[in-house]
Amino acid sequence: MKQIAIVIALCVGAWYFFIGGRKLDESMVRDFYQKEAHAIYSRDAEMLCKQLSRKARIESKTTMMGKTVERSHNRDEACQANREAFETFSRVGERMGGILTIEYDYHIDTIEVATDRKSATVTGTNVLKMGESLLQYKTSFTQRLERELGQMRLVHADEVTVMRMGGAGAMSQSEFFRK
Repeated sequence: MKQIAIVIALCVGAWYFFIGGRKLDESMVRDFYQKEAHAIYSRDAEMLCKQLSRKARIESKTTMMGKTVERSHNRDEACQANREAFETFSRVGERMGGILTIEYDYHIDTIEVATDRKSATVTGTNVLKMGESLLQYKTSFTQRLERELGQMRLVHADEVTVMRMGGAGAMSQSEFFRK
């Protein structure tokens, strides 16, 4: 009887590992982005890292003051970049007397779940503003998500970011989402 219970447990575990824990749907994808927003508001780089697959690849183009820089990051590099960004936000906030606020908003344009429900391709935009309009990052993205052992993970991203610094040149949220 004990051997039968072990075999059943192994079968259930194998099913979950190979099939059940790898299926996803649109609500899981939306939940992924809500968790990402929460991590950004919390300035929790480790939570963002947990959302990246070990095989993650992030291709980015960032334009700042008319100059475009292209980069490609793996998981470890992306995690380190997030840690450094949040440390910078903290230092700038301290220099401003602790009044630096972060605003983050995202908009999902499309979610295409693969027919086998093992991955989803998501296109959208997000805006990160610091100190109202002191600094703005507007990003358009195409990302591929997969479930790994029951958790949603980002596997690949193509991102184009425009960074603007304060004053009259900063865009409003309504300008950003206007098509």
